[in-house]
Amino acid sequence: MIELDDLFDAYVECRKNKRKTINAIDFEVDYERELILLWNKINDKAYEPKKSIAFIINNPVKREIFAADFRDRIIHHLIIKKLNPLFEKEFIFDSYSCRVGKGTLFGVKRADKFIRRCSENYTKDCFVLKQDISGFFMHINKKILFEKINKIC
Repeated sequence: MIELDDLFDAYVECRKNKRKTINAIDFEVDYERELILLWNKINDKAYEPKKSIAFIINNPVKREIFAADFRDRIIHHLIIKKLNPLFEKEFIFDSYSCRVGKGTLFGVKRADKFIRRCSENYTKDCFVLKQDISGFFMHINKKILFEKINKIC
């Protein structure tokens, strides 16, 4: 059973960066009713995600984006709040994405520290390898992912 308070907390967290989107505005018109309906669906095991919106962005590189409906984003926040403490133990230190206290700025500062050390404070040449795995999330082996989740949960 999911607690209603946990769902409200997930909603508050979710809306921080999405308040001006059409989906968020539609949801917020009657958010208490919407959250109670969502809560009932989750606990009745009747919740099903809506279709995502797909679009292409070109900056910084061309990539396909799948944007979940606002109510599904609330579920994402609910799930990550429950799973994050379990995953956190499994991550390497230099994994930065979606981790509390380890955003882009933390990663940039850490890279700068390594570059300064390697280049002896910018007095010698130093090489940096920048990589991006094309379609990484689209190609995650879900069987392996679920096995890993089952092992740590």
